[in-house]
Amino acid sequence: MFERRLRIVLLIPCVYAIVLVVRLFNLQIVQGDAYQQQADDALVSPKKFLPPLRGRILDRFGRPLVSDAPANDVAVHYGVLSLNESYLQQAASNLRRNDAAWKRATLAEAEEEIRERIGRMWVTLEKASGTPLRRMKKRRDAICDRIESLRRHIWNARRAQGSDDPLHKTRLREESQYHSILRDIPPEVRTQLEVELAGMPFVRIEPSVRRIWNLDAQPLSHALGTLGQVSADRMARDPLTDDWLGCYRPGDEAGASGIEYLCEDMLRGKRGYEEKYLDGRIKSSQPPKDGLDIQLTVDLKLQSRIHQILDEAISADPYVTGAACVVIDVNTREILALASAPTFSAEGVRKHYDQLRDDARYRPLLFRAVAEEYQPGSIIKPVLLLGAFKNKVIDPRQTVHCDGSYVPGSSNWHCWTHWKHLPGHGNLNAEEAIQHSCNIFFYTLGDRLGAARVSQFYRDFILGPADLDTNQAANSRRSITGLLEERSGIIPTLDYLRSRQKRDFRPADGRNYAIGQGELQLTPLQAANMYATLASGQYRDPTLVANDGTYRPPTPIDGLTPQAWRTVRNGLFRCVNDPGGTAYKHARLDELEICGKTGSAQCVARAIETRYSFNVDGRIQSAVAPTIEKAREMLDLSRKTPCVKREVLKRWPPNREGKDEPQTHAWFAGFAPYDKPEIALAVILEHGGGGGQAAGPIGKEIFRLLIDFGYLRPGRTLASTDIRP
Repeated sequence: MFERRLRIVLLIPCVYAIVLVVRLFNLQIVQGDAYQQQADDALVSPKKFLPPLRGRILDRFGRPLVSDAPANDVAVHYGVLSLNESYLQQAASNLRRNDAAWKRATLAEAEEEIRERIGRMWVTLEKASGTPLRRMKKRRDAICDRIESLRRHIWNARRAQGSDDPLHKTRLREESQYHSILRDIPPEVRTQLEVELAGMPFVRIEPSVRRIWNLDAQPLSHALGTLGQVSADRMARDPLTDDWLGCYRPGDEAGASGIEYLCEDMLRGKRGYEEKYLDGRIKSSQPPKDGLDIQLTVDLKLQSRIHQILDEAISADPYVTGAACVVIDVNTREILALASAPTFSAEGVRKHYDQLRDDARYRPLLFRAVAEEYQPGSIIKPVLLLGAFKNKVIDPRQTVHCDGSYVPGSSNWHCWTHWKHLPGHGNLNAEEAIQHSCNIFFYTLGDRLGAARVSQFYRDFILGPADLDTNQAANSRRSITGLLEERSGIIPTLDYLRSRQKRDFRPADGRNYAIGQGELQLTPLQAANMYATLASGQYRDPTLVANDGTYRPPTPIDGLTPQAWRTVRNGLFRCVNDPGGTAYKHARLDELEICGKTGSAQCVARAIETRYSFNVDGRIQSAVAPTIEKAREMLDLSRKTPCVKREVLKRWPPNREGKDEPQTHAWFAGFAPYDKPEIALAVILEHGGGGGQAAGPIGKEIFRLLIDFGYLRPGRTLASTDIRP
């Protein structure tokens, strides 16, 4: 009996020993790797992202225009930005566990302390950086809105696949990440914040990069573009959305305009990461992959000189509100200059965006070269003449008589000589009509062609290949450069008139379009490319990016004889080089055979002060402001508040002193040299007056620049008599 009890007593510890061995075997052998990983993870700091360098933007000769430099951001955990209750409770638990002074506090007391520290964090950030609290909180709200929009987008996608999980259970990795609230803080601010924010693990300084413009690159600011925070929609459309290192994260910046937007996929790069143990040893890492450089076709030094010329022209005439110039290589269609004045600096946009936005008189933020549409006026007459030749409504030797008036007794449809109190031009052939810019000649052609045929030929000539869908009601088409800001101009179609003006073509439309008036509008880029087409006889898309790998084939303009082209080019030569030509006094160069055309396009003075009325919950609120954005700010309204009425109170410019003539934009467009054209350009001065007197000298000066820069060679081989049939 005693032996049996002894065996039982001895068996019990043996059983326990066996169980213990089995358990130890399970823990150390079977699940050892998993527990080792948990132990390691407990000793590992959170992953830190390593930002890539965004690709540089270079000019055609490799001069840096925009590049990245190392910087530091202040990043705050999303749980704090969103004041997520679960995160705050976890932060409170960590405070009680890790801080001896708070070990005996209740969870509620610790959570209250966390909330107070968050409040002190905002105050500290404002004082140290000088950034207004409202601006930081606006950025915070934008981050939260984007993440919540992304959550809803993913939730809707999952619902479409059959998931029935509620919205709040859709978890995003962005919720466990830190997001930049302050970007590019100075070193002294970083040092101060590292001291004052100690003990606040929910805020930290993270390495980042900042975008730096070459100090000489300001004349290209419109074309270079800006960066902006990515929206939820852009994150959802991101082709790298499944790549946790390559995808956009809330708070990330991406190209918002200009080349930055156009070449985003090449410029953006891919972030890396670093994961360290608490003792500083690296557990895992991956270096960032920098973005690719972009090389433009633009010559920075040429652009700068042209911009200086435009600025001087604006300063010299108080009526002029802005200017633009586009210079294109006729054969390759590379854009050598794409200037808009006035312009802005990167620092100015950051610090004084509101003032730039609200400058309704000069509109410095407007990318005039591609984003503004103007009636072309007389610079389109050579294209109309080609359309008349193609449709055989006139031949090069046929004449039209100009007595100064097209419709006897009418107050309209006069030649420009009428407004100058001069006699008509008499009998003119096609070359002479271009030389003297005779309205009566082109009214006649417009009537013979009719508005529909005029419009069709303009579309084929200016907008490119006929296989494009150019008969849309809104007259829209692809962007020829790909720039986000680029507008497509207006060449009215029947559908366009029916949708916008509830009418069909009228007989007068052909006359209006023939002299570049009516609904017809072009951008300066389109005008410059139009003259490159006149010079070469082929349409081709212009290009701004030299290394984008896109082939842009030339397309011949069909149905025109060599004599037709020669007649038009001769007329453009005589316009500049023959006495009596509208550009002779102002655009002729002794050392270069310039072919060109002036234009004075009627326009309306710009509204610079408007009363905006908004419907706010059924009650009308109004404010007088230069822009609708300013009016909304004055009334503290959201961007979505509808404007129900606009009343223009003040316009600029007034009529010129001593003149009761319509306001006009001043154009000059041309190419050189006559025999083998190499360069085409277009210049416009807003409210500049007469094209010959105002824009002609600018065109002349730019052609002289092109000689100085080596794009054109000086020399004349023709006299005006040499080109006559």
